[in-house]
Amino acid sequence: MKSRAVGIDLGTTYSAIAHVNKHGVPEILANAEGDRITPSVILFDGDDIIVGNYAKQAAVAFPEQIVEFVKRHVGEDDFAFEYRGEAYSPEKLSSFILARLKHDAEHRLGHRIEEAVITVPAYFGDKQRRATIRAGELAGLKVLKLINEPTAAAFAYGLANQGKDMRCLVFDLGGGTFDVTIVDIVGNDINVLATIGDHQLGGKDWDDALIQHVAQAFEAKHGTDPLDDLAAYHDLRQKCVSAKLSLSRRPKVNIFYDHDGRILRQEITRATFEDLSVGLLGRCEALTRDVLDDAGLKPDDIDTVLLAGGSTRMPMVRALIKRLFAQAPATDINPDECVALGAALTAALESARLAGEAPPVDIRTHDVTSHSLGMVVYRDGRLHNSPIIRRNSRIPCDRTRDDYVTTHDGQSAMDLWLVQGENPDPLECNVLGHFEFYGIPPRPAGKTQLAVTYRYNANGIVEVEAMDLNTGQTLAHRLASGGVTLEDLARNRVPMHIALLIDCSGSMYGRNIDAARSSAAAFIERTLDHNTHISVVAFPGGVLAPPTQDKGELLSALKGLTPIGSTPMALGLRHAREALKGPAGVQRVYVILTDGHPDDPDATMAESQRIRRTGGRVVTIGVGRQVHQDFLQSLCSRAGDFHYVDQSVELEGAFINLATELSDDGKES
Repeated sequence: MKSRAVGIDLGTTYSAIAHVNKHGVPEILANAEGDRITPSVILFDGDDIIVGNYAKQAAVAFPEQIVEFVKRHVGEDDFAFEYRGEAYSPEKLSSFILARLKHDAEHRLGHRIEEAVITVPAYFGDKQRRATIRAGELAGLKVLKLINEPTAAAFAYGLANQGKDMRCLVFDLGGGTFDVTIVDIVGNDINVLATIGDHQLGGKDWDDALIQHVAQAFEAKHGTDPLDDLAAYHDLRQKCVSAKLSLSRRPKVNIFYDHDGRILRQEITRATFEDLSVGLLGRCEALTRDVLDDAGLKPDDIDTVLLAGGSTRMPMVRALIKRLFAQAPATDINPDECVALGAALTAALESARLAGEAPPVDIRTHDVTSHSLGMVVYRDGRLHNSPIIRRNSRIPCDRTRDDYVTTHDGQSAMDLWLVQGENPDPLECNVLGHFEFYGIPPRPAGKTQLAVTYRYNANGIVEVEAMDLNTGQTLAHRLASGGVTLEDLARNRVPMHIALLIDCSGSMYGRNIDAARSSAAAFIERTLDHNTHISVVAFPGGVLAPPTQDKGELLSALKGLTPIGSTPMALGLRHAREALKGPAGVQRVYVILTDGHPDDPDATMAESQRIRRTGGRVVTIGVGRQVHQDFLQSLCSRAGDFHYVDQSVELEGAFINLATELSDDGKES
């Protein structure tokens, strides 16, 4: 079998690429310099983008043109590296690393590479996994699959030890991330039992601890902090990384550091280095104990401890393993290469499956999700994370809930917030987003039943779909746009847009319109704040003020109210609806003040229903004995949203009560 798919270990500090050769054996593909791993460092040099050793060596000379540790920012929407006026996202930066690996591998193999399996930390969430796939696509690769790094390492180890049944703990400490995973290898099956990790814990943090220590010693001796200079920082980093590597082989090392004409000679012993990083090692130990608890196991239940990631070469890590498990870790697999080799095996299997060919090896992997998936619910006056799929569930997996019903008449959309994490407080979890399902046929409240399916696919990526059980139709959905966050919901500070629709028919002339002006002004005074925009709409007359927080503009619009003509309430509602269009998640309230009957009751009812089924709230205030109370009540979103006053002089009280109610509903108390 000849596979053109490769496996890629896209690392924080170093990356590697591998393939399965014609003999069915996975092997690392060296880069153009002949090295088996490539630094994940990018240099922007004029029009050239250079990845690898040269970029790493150029960090001291061109510190502002260097990008390192991109993997720690994958999935972050607010991170970008700027060069020559162009902003590069983490996905784009990662694609440069992947493209370099792809180019060198193609040169070595003599053919094009179009498909790949890319490894990710087991603890990567949905956003990081999606971003990794995008990075692969930007590099010109079809990403066949994502595989968790510890699972890939176990795959490579399982192939090298076929015929042996064992329970393994994979301790994967790379340059920027840490995962610890328990795997059962039984026959030809590799079954992940539990996984946990921290994608902000890795060899870089050990480097940083040593850098801080030396920088403080330099400042104590010379009175200047070398970390204030970017070039000096990169120079010190290189010396400290070199010292860290030396301390894995020697009990002590001297760091000679020259900055701004001043010299520091600092002796670092292994014991000193271990004291500096005791907290980091403690985090690794705590997570290791946690994964054992998750799997319901004790240390002596583990047959073999596998090491992955170059940072596991530190003696303190191996001593930790020996102390916890009363055994030395396995050393028959290269921790720098095992992840890429396991990815190559997975790539060969996936490629064979898609081509309908026999697999090159008879080994199957079964992974789990590293995060619980939950939806946000409102209970006991606050938001909660309600888990749907629990952490360490085997993937792919799905769960369906069919107890959702619509809550208001004519409702055509439903929304929900999804989070990843274990904390009951959704704000302490990873927020996946605000999903909107739309296209529900308008029916009375409670008459539409929906089933929502939550799914982790084989890549550990979240998928969600909803079905209208009345028709069996799957609903379209999208991620809601707009600036409303889950924290806004939790803190009761969701933005609110209010349209004041004021009847300007001829019957409002005189005291009635004066009362409407003063009452609306009092409402604006009590309601307007940094979360609220208000619009003034006259019928007839149209939009006198678009949604604004400018009190002067609103009061000026109220002065412009002129009673004339009939009562085109439907037209007023349409103008208000168009004025209040905007981002999802904003509360929209339509307050109608009238003293009579609309000219077009059917059209008015239709406009009201259109507003209500898209989540808008319609409130009516009727004044005087000529108003059609039953009709106004039928326009409202709920029973308490109809207000009636007999005289216009009582109008201000109704407006003040409404302002208080809206403030209690939508503002932080």
